[in-house]
Amino acid sequence: MIDRAGGEPGAETRGLEAFLAKHPHPPEAEEIYRQLIKDATALEDDRRAVLYNEKLETLHPEDLGQRIKTLNLLLLERDPAQILQAQREAVELRTLVEQKAKETPPKELGTARWQIDMDRLRALAELMQGTADLHAGDAAAAQKWLTASLAHAPTEEAAAHLAEACEALHQPAAALDADALALALPGTTIAERAALRQKAGALYRAQHQGSDAGFGDLILKKFDEIAQRDAATRSQLHPQDAANLGTRAIGDFNFTALDGKEHQLKTYRGKVVVLDFWATWCGPCLVQHPIFEAVKKKFASNPDVVFVAVNTDEDRNRVKPFIAAHHWDAETWFDTGLGGYLGVDSLPTTIVLDAKGTIAFRQAGFDEGTFQHQLEAAITEALRGAKG
Repeated sequence: MIDRAGGEPGAETRGLEAFLAKHPHPPEAEEIYRQLIKDATALEDDRRAVLYNEKLETLHPEDLGQRIKTLNLLLLERDPAQILQAQREAVELRTLVEQKAKETPPKELGTARWQIDMDRLRALAELMQGTADLHAGDAAAAQKWLTASLAHAPTEEAAAHLAEACEALHQPAAALDADALALALPGTTIAERAALRQKAGALYRAQHQGSDAGFGDLILKKFDEIAQRDAATRSQLHPQDAANLGTRAIGDFNFTALDGKEHQLKTYRGKVVVLDFWATWCGPCLVQHPIFEAVKKKFASNPDVVFVAVNTDEDRNRVKPFIAAHHWDAETWFDTGLGGYLGVDSLPTTIVLDAKGTIAFRQAGFDEGTFQHQLEAAITEALRGAKG
């Protein structure tokens, strides 16, 4: 049926939906739903994208990555029914995250890193809950969950949404504090940052007799607070890094592939190497994977770019079945310490090494709307530097 459609998304959708009408529960359901999601995305059909992501969710109810993806789509909508559904989905996601946090930490992560990863997962679930409540007009509930999200792992999005909730609750001082925090955290696009700067500036002037004096100091204070927190986290995760720096280079690390073959990173010196750190238990990794694969496909014909999936699972026996079940490329390596050396303390983390083996780009986590463009630009810039 897909072959007959000739790659035309509309024809594929009509054919596959007609098939599902006759056979509602085929053994190929997961593959069909994923194709329909792909076609819906190409057609910019948000309704169908949500529908078939929800159907995938019913096949794998404990799949955090799928739940996060579905909830992300619901949060883009403003239809009252979908907002209500987003609130329910957010509650279920928070419950699943708490269940996961009770699991025994994988040995290679250690208790400290596991706790930080779980806090970041909590922060994401609480951000989604707060955003859904904000869209529903419940500013008080939104304030509660967004404050909790920032306590677990501060992000620009949570801080900016918290400012909106505080304004709705007529708390201008709290709104300014949240906006200042948002500006001090890593952001997304320049246009969005500029709008946030204007909004925060207006709030500050309204509370300081129309003057901007001291506004920059407020932002720097927030930045210092974040930097201190980040430094404390890194020292907890990687107390050995200070001793290791200067005694070992990135290229010195070896890896074992799924097939048992050994690989040396230094053999790729002179090429741009894109490292994707992931794990089977990482929900956001599932969401990021197709975007990463799209970038990989774009540079497939360039021999000067190498993509390396670095798995960090404790139980390596889980990896091969996981890859087969999700139809991923089987070319992945097992981490043997590079993640710790590079300070990778959350998943997914994407790192681009230039031709000299130095870090040209690094991103912990990802923004679904900007990740592909940012990664492609980073690879292109690293290639340009190699030629220069």
